[in-house]
Amino acid sequence: FPLYEEIHANSQINFVVSGGVKDDEDVYEVNKRDYYACIVGKAYYEGRINLKEVIENAG
Repeated sequence: FPLYEEIHANSQINFVVSGGVKDDEDVYEVNKRDYYACIVGKAYYEGRINLKEVIENAG
């Protein structure tokens, strides 16, 4: 997340976190930091993210 934090701190763009999102906790971290969005493809495919639970709790 250090690179994403640098982008967030030094720009006004809405960016999508992609790469390095490995589990539910990373999705919650993206939400907590108020980043625009994230891609969870591989982690979801490998069963490391419970998408329904993340959506319900990220609100």
